[in-house]
Amino acid sequence: MRADGKERRRYPRSRRGLPVLVDEAGPGVLNHVDNISANGVLCHTIKPVPLMTKMRIALDLPAPLGHRIDAEGIVVRCDPDDQGDDHFKIAILFTKIDPDEHEAIRQFVEEDISVEDGVND
Repeated sequence: MRADGKERRRYPRSRRGLPVLVDEAGPGVLNHVDNISANGVLCHTIKPVPLMTKMRIALDLPAPLGHRIDAEGIVVRCDPDDQGDDHFKIAILFTKIDPDEHEAIRQFVEEDISVEDGVND
């Protein structure tokens, strides 16, 4: 969010954590998704990942959508996590994602945000 209080992001994001099912960097590199938008994900890692690294990531959106997301992206940010020097947060920007999966993420985030805001009470 900018200093003037306006959101810069094109897509809203869900802050609900999700497990990562597949990543091409090797087992255990991506631990879990911290947040997701139709534009990308923020993941926790056990080691730093260089910027512009190409990655493939797969995860399942929870019910009621229950949709499998299988996308490709690039690392656009890698920052140390509060847990210590050996844990990092990486932002992955989607570069290749099926339009149906993109729409499923958008719907998931929209529903998740409305629940957080108490719209579905």
